[in-house]
Amino acid sequence: MTMRSFIHIACLASAGVLLIACNSTSVRVGGAPEASVKNCVAAAARELKVPAASVVVDSGTTPRDGIYTINLKVGPQGRSVVCTTDENSAVLGVVYKRPQ
Repeated sequence: MTMRSFIHIACLASAGVLLIACNSTSVRVGGAPEASVKNCVAAAARELKVPAASVVVDSGTTPRDGIYTINLKVGPQGRSVVCTTDENSAVLGVVYKRPQ
């Protein structure tokens, strides 16, 4: 095997790994469990009366005393929303963030 063949195979393998990672259904944001993220998206859509497709996960923070904070962007203007969940992925609240 020539070096060129080896590099080509290595590149193909790397691309495959990246493709699998990008297509993963698991969503973790800032250490929050996948269920917390999904529950926040659903709660934000319900509370703010927007389609779930217009809610985009922005970022999150790791748990502090069992509370996860997940930042969302809602609607075409991308308004900032904060959602909090407990360690069992139950939504505690969904509120708009005040513009700074």
